[in-house]
Formats: sequence, structure tokens, C-alpha cells
Amino acid sequence: MTDHAVRPARARDLPDLAAIEDSGLPMFEAALGDLTGDALASPAVDGRERAAEPGFVLVAGDPAVGFAHVRFLDAHAHLDQLSVRPEHMRQGIGTALVEAAAERAALKGHGSLTLTTYADLPWNAPFYARHGFVEVAADEPRTASQLAISATEEELGLEKHGRRIWMRRVLRAHRTAAELDAWVATLDSPRDVGTLRAVVRRPVPGQREVLEVGHLDVTEGLVGDSWSTRATRHMPEGRPDPDMQLNVMHHGLVQFLAQDPEREQLAGDQLHVDLDLSHANLPAWSELHIGGPDGAVIVVTEVPHNGCGKFIARFGKDAMTFVNGPEGKPRRLRGLCAKVVRPGTVRPGDEVVVVRPPAPAASHVGE
Repeated sequence: MTDHAVRPARARDLPDLAAIEDSGLPMFEAALGDLTGDALASPAVDGRERAAEPGFVLVAGDPAVGFAHVRFLDAHAHLDQLSVRPEHMRQGIGTALVEAAAERAALKGHGSLTLTTYADLPWNAPFYARHGFVEVAADEPRTASQLAISATEEELGLEKHGRRIWMRRVLRAHRTAAELDAWVATLDSPRDVGTLRAVVRRPVPGQREVLEVGHLDVTEGLVGDSWSTRATRHMPEGRPDPDMQLNVMHHGLVQFLAQDPEREQLAGDQLHVDLDLSHANLPAWSELHIGGPDGAVIVVTEVPHNGCGKFIARFGKDAMTFVNGPEGKPRRLRGLCAKVVRPGTVRPGDEVVVVRPPAPAASHVGE
């Protein structure tokens, strides 16, 4: 019996991957008709190009008769391609590749595995549905990487052959609405003096560095972070918004959602604190003094910090609904936006002292 064991691709496997992918064209033509000149009939991507991207390539067999290519996007893992030579189908090879890809993505810390596919071709969405993938709702927010993938598919005209959908397989069970409700009922955070629990730098989108020492700068924000290179839609020429220099999140919620210390950095917020971040406790322009009287000072801005497609991919739709709902929104459980007004060095364990803005003067109209 031929050995079709799944293994990481070696350099000698990579030149064969395009031919494996191209071998599936007759199946598409049997279902969709002549595809001459169509994007589906375009030559496949070279395997060496696939291996050069962030992620991994797995193959089945030696020589390879099938492969799975998983890319690491900015929020999750994405199954970019699954191909098996037609003469080797119906032998469990596709299933073995999917399961191995999901296991490896989970070991790399990813909470979900996504893909795009045709909704109605039998070896597309129905196959993936049998292996734990669920269609992603059309109205669910997408990450920038997901939007780019969908835009490319639209440019190629893939929709003319049938409905294209996003599917997701959860690799790590997300917190449920009931669990989140139970957690918030126990929430009791300090109001006046809290603690900085983590400092996380994002050198480029999708990467995280957990720091023992961070440097806050009035111009750069967290030094070495990518905030200053990130476009902001509402700013002229897409410049970064100074009022969104830093994102601050409640550390207890990060811990609860991540369920693993290695995943806490995925929240994407630079500062994790044990402190009541609610609007009632920290009105806009409240100051947070970090690391003593001569330490850094950041100020809470009016810009809201809402969840996005990345947040859903990492922590689930229930978490997104919760942080933006009647319990989470007033408490700023998704976090808040802030900017540096006094530079300084910050470390996990530093005190975070609240200095609130003066209350508005009382009105004396009618006296």
C-alpha cells in the first residue's frame, strides 16, 4: 500500500506543487464547462513562492500527491490552497491534510482557520463543512487581509461560476456569551491606582513583541510600534491619528478571552492594565501616570476603540458582541484610545495612577 503520510514540505517537493494544483482543472471543467482563458485555468502559483510566505506547506506522500498551504494573516491562519491529484482522491488524503493543517495552525497559537471556496461545488464547501468549517456570515466584519483576498477574487471574476463564501473552523473554543456574562459579574477593578500588566509592541502588522521595558514617546507613541505607519481613514491623506497613538485594554478580560498566556498579545493593544477603564471612572482627557511621579503620562482621548474583524477571528463573535454591548461598552471592555503627553519608561508591574480632569464649573444662570 502506498504511503500517503502527511509531512512538512521539503525543498525538493516545492517544484511539484503547481502541477498537483493544476491537475484539478478537469474536475472544474466537468462541473462548469470549458474554462479556456478563465482565471480558474491560469497556471498555479509556484510552490517556492508559497513556501516563502509566512505560514507553512504540508504535503501528502513521497513523491507528493497532495498539499495544503496555510498562510498566517494578520489575525488568524488561512487555508490558501488544498489540492490532491484526482487519481488519489477518495482515499482520505484531503481529510488528512486538512486535519494536519488545523493541528499545526493551533500549535502555532492560532484560534481559527479560514478559507474561501465555492458554496455549491461538492468538493468545495460541502467537503469543508464535513470537517468542521462553518460559513462566515456576510455581515461579519472582515480584516484587511480578508478584504484583500475577496477583492482579488472579484477582480478575477470567480463569482461568475457560483457563490464564493468564507468559511471558518474554530481551533480553540471561544468564550460563550454565558461565560462572558458570568465573568463580568465578578469584575471588580481598582478605580484610582491600578497596575500595568503587559507592554506589547507591534513592529509590523501581525507581529507582537512582549516587552520587559517599553519607552513611551510623545511623537512615536510606544517606541518601535507600527502606529505611526498605519493609515487612518478619517485623517487627511490617511495619516495616523495622534488620538489613537495607544490602545489600552483591561488585562483581566484579555486573560479570560485568550485562555493562554501566549495568546494574550493577540489582542493588539499595547498596554494591558488592571484598572477600571469605564467612561464613568475615566472621562475623556483623564491622565494615567505610569511608573511614579516622574514617569510617563498618557491621556485618555475621545476616540472610541471598537472591535473589528481581527478581534472576532481571535476571540469569537460572542466576545465582539459583548464588548460592544450594554455591559461592555460603558465599561470600555474593548479598551480605550490614548496618547502620550509626557515621555517615559514603563514596565509591567508599574503603578497606574488616575488623574481626572476638573469637573465643569457649575452653572449660575438665573442668579
